Amino acid sequence: MILDEEFLQVVRCFEKDEGKGRSSVFTKTKEFVRHILLRLNNKSSKGYTSFAPLKIAPEYTNIDLENKQVTGIVKHNDKIYLTVIVDIKLNKTLVKGSLRGICHITKPFNKGHYIAMIKSHAEMLLNKED
Repeated sequence: MILDEEFLQVVRCFEKDEGKGRSSVFTKTKEFVRHILLRLNNKSSKGYTSFAPLKIAPEYTNIDLENKQVTGIVKHNDKIYLTVIVDIKLNKTLVKGSLRGICHITKPFNKGHYIAMIKSHAEMLLNKED
């Protein structure tokens, strides 16, 4: 990276000047630059996971082992809001509907979360049967 190389050049210049009896401003600046370099180069692998109860769980209405297709639905009060058809053989996912009417109930989960959940369960279900 060009930015990292420029910072290293600045640090090297300060290291050369430090031996010549320069003022403490240079030392403080050098320490500041080292701190910035440390923060830029320290790629954090930390993250966070949010745990929340799944108030409406998807139901699997059709599991076709021959065609490797799974149909999952998200329904509330006997009304289907979201239908996800996963075709493992063709690696395609068809989505019909939305969670617009029940988004206050499904929070923090959104449509993408439910699609990913149904897709991963479909892959797991069909791979078990092989």
